[in-house]
Amino acid sequence: MIKNTLSNKIEKMQSRDDKKIRDYIGASIIGSDCPRQIWYEFKGYQAEEVPTKIRRTWEIGKKIEELILNWLTLSGISIIRDWDELIAEGMPFFKGNLDAVWMKKDKPFAIIEVKTAKDSSFNVFIKKGVKMWNPQYYAQIQAYMGMSGIFSAYILVLNKDNSDISDELVSYDKDFYETLREKALMIYNANVEPARINGSPLWYKCKMCKFNKICHK
Repeated sequence: MIKNTLSNKIEKMQSRDDKKIRDYIGASIIGSDCPRQIWYEFKGYQAEEVPTKIRRTWEIGKKIEELILNWLTLSGISIIRDWDELIAEGMPFFKGNLDAVWMKKDKPFAIIEVKTAKDSSFNVFIKKGVKMWNPQYYAQIQAYMGMSGIFSAYILVLNKDNSDISDELVSYDKDFYETLREKALMIYNANVEPARINGSPLWYKCKMCKFNKICHK
């Protein structure tokens, strides 16, 4: 009974969220290695419904993010959470939203991005760093820095299995950010679907994509 009630509640939340069509290319997706996936989202194509179990995981992640930001505040670090929406210069279709900004002497000091990971993934982050661990997260952070003019960022990752926390200071890479701008412009100007990342709907990344059925007909 309780499980069914929770599932119904989350499904209603999903229905509400699915009505919000994103009419811009987001910093959180620009790092995807499939331009067609980004194009579908930008164009407002109807994605497949996300399973309720995954929705629950997302909600838990949001709560953990709030908790970590609260811990930072309690530790004496001055942060601003409700930062203005970021927009790439001269590109109103390329935008992003920060988790928080670390302030020092009333000036922005560093961007703060919070993520969670299971133990095996967390250990990869520690050993290899964010760029190798998750290129999409790395691109997201570079986009934030390029859009905001805050050229320093910390990513904090919480291990969901044992609550360990690790962080990394990410330096701004102007050339990399320019490649993201070029990618966003290419997708914005595309009148037809860009090339697929793979021709098979059973390829592992395609299987996980919410636009799989649309893309592969």
